[in-house]
Amino acid sequence: MSVSLLRDVHHVPGVRGWVRKQVLRSVARCVEWTTKLPGQGLNVSRVNEWLLVGGGVPRSRYTALKAQGVTAVIDMRSERCDDAKALAALGIELLNLPVTDRYPPSVEQLMRGVEWALPRLERGGVLYTHCEHGVGRGPMMGLAVMVARGAHAPEAYREVRKARWQVTLNDRQLEGLADFVTAWAARSPERAA
Repeated sequence: MSVSLLRDVHHVPGVRGWVRKQVLRSVARCVEWTTKLPGQGLNVSRVNEWLLVGGGVPRSRYTALKAQGVTAVIDMRSERCDDAKALAALGIELLNLPVTDRYPPSVEQLMRGVEWALPRLERGGVLYTHCEHGVGRGPMMGLAVMVARGAHAPEAYREVRKARWQVTLNDRQLEGLADFVTAWAARSPERAA
């Protein structure tokens, strides 16, 4: 998988592109902070019938997450983690794969998340992948699951960005996603055997 194919989804070259990316990330963080105010909606975006991506959801709002049909959560934050017991009480399973903000999950973490998510989705579950702000790490995991389910990475990235304008993978994350796509393609014949 070529990083340039993924970068073409949103890349604007030069200083203008760098400024655009920083502005988008800053606005996304402001949106995240306002969702934590009382009476505000969840910082969650529905990509399709089985995938939601977004930012952190406070424990007090887990019932709203359940109301959206979520049955499984992959939390990509290293700075904190969802409450597994509170989610389990609502029938929601949790997998925590901690990744530092602005860095990509390793190929191994993406593989682990995908292998955890696929059986749950095959049973009709709904997956929510998230990080703190819903800009990079969480959506990247959602993209990995989409690729594992047969989507072409650039089209999946466009679909996620259409559902959630804040998603802006940085260059490291784009490279990590491309590495995952290559590793998944190499592994797929093994999985079929």
